[in-house]
Amino acid sequence: MLRDIIIACVLATPACAFAFTGSDLNKLCTKTDPNSRTACAAYIEGAADGVYNTIEAIGGTSGPQVGQYFCLPADVKLQQLTDAVRKYIANNPDKASFNATTMVSLGLGKAFPCKAEY
Repeated sequence: MLRDIIIACVLATPACAFAFTGSDLNKLCTKTDPNSRTACAAYIEGAADGVYNTIEAIGGTSGPQVGQYFCLPADVKLQQLTDAVRKYIANNPDKASFNATTMVSLGLGKAFPCKAEY
C-alpha cells in the first residue's frame, strides 16, 4: 500500500511541478523578514554557483567563454550579488516570466560582465 502511494506521488510530481520565475524571486527578495532575505540570497548564490559550475564543465571559467554570462570578482560579497539581481529584475519587468535562474544569470551578467581577453 505504501509503495503504491509513493509510486503515485512520484508519477504525479512532474504534473505538479512549476517553474520558479523571476517574478517569484522578486516577491521573495522584496520581503523583509529574515527567513525570506536568507532564502533570497541563498537562491541567488546557488543559482550563480550552478551556472558557474555548468560553464566550468563545458570549457572553463578562466576568461570569457562562449555562453559565459558573468565573471565575478574574487572578493565579491553575497549582498552585491543579491543587489545586482534585484536591480535587474526591477529594471526588466518584461522578463518577469523568465526562469529565476535565467534572471540571476542576466542580472549578474549586467553587473559583472566578462572582460574580453586579448
